Amino acid sequence: MADDFYRAVDASVGRALDAGFVVGLVADHGMRAKSAADGTPNVRFLDEALRAAGVDGARTLCPITDPYVAHHAALGSLAWVHLAEPDGAALNRARGALAALPGVEGVLDRAAAASAFDLPADRIGDLIVLADGETVLGRSRDAHDLSALHGALRSHGGLHERTVPLIVCAPVAPAALEGRDLHNRDVHDLLLNGLAG
Repeated sequence: MADDFYRAVDASVGRALDAGFVVGLVADHGMRAKSAADGTPNVRFLDEALRAAGVDGARTLCPITDPYVAHHAALGSLAWVHLAEPDGAALNRARGALAALPGVEGVLDRAAAASAFDLPADRIGDLIVLADGETVLGRSRDAHDLSALHGALRSHGGLHERTVPLIVCAPVAPAALEGRDLHNRDVHDLLLNGLAG
């Protein structure tokens, strides 16, 4: 199936190039292995950690919830945590419990995450949890069916899956690249404003 898909993409790109279009290709995200040395999924279950720390009524949302779970089992390297009572004491207790989990490299409150990542503050959790490059985050053991995995767990969603190829089929002006840390969203600007000559 994957080979058929990429043949179809190749044919579509070829037709666009033959018709004289300038084409840019980019991925939306990268993927990384998220398994322990023994091959088992390297998962931290946030609701379980919160309950163990006495934070009751919290809800973890995993943004990677699409139905294609053969590789990622609806687990990713970012999660949003909504607290039943998001006051200072509950936030601090929850943040401490989550930050202490192995594989968790950051726990930001809503305002800090919205500012750091250009997120709409009204659509994210009270806390945003970021995993390291080898770890995924989930709700609880009974909320994720790991039997659907085909092989080792691979996933995305965190800071470590941001590197992706960005391909433009025409020369890009050096000035368009100068001093820039390119992101996948920059493909549009390069195609419209950054081509040489």
